[in-house]
Amino acid sequence: MVVYGKIPRSSIAIPTITGGMYSPDFMYIVKKSNGDKELNIIVETKDVEDKTNLRDTEKANLKCARVFFDILSQDGYKVHFREQLNNRQMAQIINEVLGE
Repeated sequence: MVVYGKIPRSSIAIPTITGGMYSPDFMYIVKKSNGDKELNIIVETKDVEDKTNLRDTEKANLKCARVFFDILSQDGYKVHFREQLNNRQMAQIINEVLGE
């Protein structure tokens, strides 16, 4: 991991279908084994065991964020958006993204 940071509230303002705005929690830049440092991971943490325990507004926010970051990726920015629930460690998420 090269950089880790807490994303300041509302610095990434993602419009949601609920009429509000949403901002993810954390960001990581990870150095790949070949030395590249272009991997951006945006993470939203939730204090639940699995997605079935999320409130409907949280599910909507996550869906909107996924679409937002998918569009950024289509525009040439390498961004991977992931949720971190209680049943997943951050190292597991980073390794999954590096394996893509």
